[in-house]
Amino acid sequence: MVINITMSFEFLVEKILNGLSKGKTIKDISKKHKVSLKQLKQQLKKGISVEKEHTKKTSVAKKIAMDHLFEDPKYYTKLSKME
Repeated sequence: MVINITMSFEFLVEKILNGLSKGKTIKDISKKHKVSLKQLKQQLKKGISVEKEHTKKTSVAKKIAMDHLFEDPKYYTKLSKME
C-alpha cells in the first residue's frame, strides 16, 4: 500500500513539474492568448491564492496556476463565478 501511495505522489510531482506551462513565462502565456500582461498577472495572483489552499509551497501553487492559465487565461475568474 505504501508503494502505491509513493508512486502516486511521485507521479503527481512529475506531472506538476512537467505541466503545460513548462518553460513558459507569464509573458509567453499572455502572448499565446492575446491577453494583457497586467490582466494575466492579476489572474496569476488569484490563482496562487486559490492553489495555496492545496499546498503550502508558493512555488508549487504558482506552477499549478500557470498550467491553468496556459489552458484558459480567465480560469480563476470563471472558477470564482462557479463557487
